[in-house]
Amino acid sequence: MLLKNPIAAHGPLDYHRLVKIAQSGVQKAEIQLPDEHYGSGEIKEILKMANVNALAFRMPASMGLGTSSFRLEAWNEWLETLAEAGFGEGMFIICHGAPVPLGLIFEYLDARPTDFNALRDFKTEYVAAIAEQLKRIRETADRLNFRLLIENAPMGSDHYFEPGQSMLYPALRTPRHLLQIAEEAGIGLLLDTAHARITSNALTYMHRSRSLFAGATEQEIMSAPADWVEFCRQVKDKVELVRLSYAVSWGDTQETKHIPFPSAAYGELIRFAELTLEENVPVILGSPDLERMLQTLQELKKS
Repeated sequence: MLLKNPIAAHGPLDYHRLVKIAQSGVQKAEIQLPDEHYGSGEIKEILKMANVNALAFRMPASMGLGTSSFRLEAWNEWLETLAEAGFGEGMFIICHGAPVPLGLIFEYLDARPTDFNALRDFKTEYVAAIAEQLKRIRETADRLNFRLLIENAPMGSDHYFEPGQSMLYPALRTPRHLLQIAEEAGIGLLLDTAHARITSNALTYMHRSRSLFAGATEQEIMSAPADWVEFCRQVKDKVELVRLSYAVSWGDTQETKHIPFPSAAYGELIRFAELTLEENVPVILGSPDLERMLQTLQELKKS
């Protein structure tokens, strides 16, 4: 049952934001690392002053996997820094895929005008690149006793519909690719429920409309989970962390992604709780509005 799982919060490596987490009564956090590299002493000092313990570190937004911009030395530098700060011995390291420009996908398709499987091939190459990059990262992570996890992606980046902002996630949007990567790379999953809701809703719409503006293959559309709870059910055996929050639309703005559950969605949350996660799987509250998230869990307990 969801309420028996350890609770943590998500927050940036920022003293003031982490203090708010501590003041809410939550003592552990998933820390979003910044693009600017911090030293081990700085990281230790911020967490100590805020009185928050790290449960996991999410890698910087600029270090998404699956593209040619991957730099192993940057990953090793961060992992070594975290180890120097004393965060080894089973610490979770959250990895994520890199969004790609929609135009890049179109260029790939245009170069193969007679290949009806070109979009599938693009995704296959992207997934294979992530698995291979994770294997290379694991060499350092295993030596330092870190546990790598890959998270499920939303459809596109923030402000996807704004001109010049058309960055799309080619994969990690369905259980199939996530389970494939977890198996090939020998890692676990972080399940982001907001992302799962975004992709399940969008791909279910694609099922009805057959539109390709989401960069989805026929297989993705036809095999899409009916909703985010079903998405979670399909991957839960590989899940080692859950980032719990809600989303509306495509989640293409900060106002519609990683928000508290509205009362109308409590039925979905109860169905999720009934999935019976392993009791040692921590649940990270993914919304900055911790007060409402904690209140929701208390209301769920009474229902």
